[in-house]
Amino acid sequence: PAAPSVPLRPCWITFDGLNASEAPRIEVRAWLDRLGALTAPMTGGHVAIESVVQNRKERRYRVHMELTMPAGVVIVELDHPSNGVHEDLYVAIRNAFRAARRELELYFRDHPVEARIGPAEPGAGELPGIGTG
Repeated sequence: PAAPSVPLRPCWITFDGLNASEAPRIEVRAWLDRLGALTAPMTGGHVAIESVVQNRKERRYRVHMELTMPAGVVIVELDHPSNGVHEDLYVAIRNAFRAARRELELYFRDHPVEARIGPAEPGAGELPGIGTG
């Protein structure tokens, strides 16, 4: 039997200074899925993967993202303490999504349930381990 499909979170993935390839796209999508309930109400997003040439031999990567939620946009800037430039593309993606997790947790802490997912029945949309107020 086929595994149940998880709906894709709407997200635009762009590349700057490196060729677009499927492997980093898959990694970004995997992280969006890994964040589960935190990204479930996403209505859109943009993840920008950028290559920064330090010198002719050394290439580093950084990731910036904007995740559109029902009550606003969660932004992970390049200057976030957990989102530094890294020589490994996949570590840069991981670090950006770890920073995104913290920012999303703050978003959910600061917004009532209705602002997270729209009007719902009492108790719907609550996330385990994250308070509602």
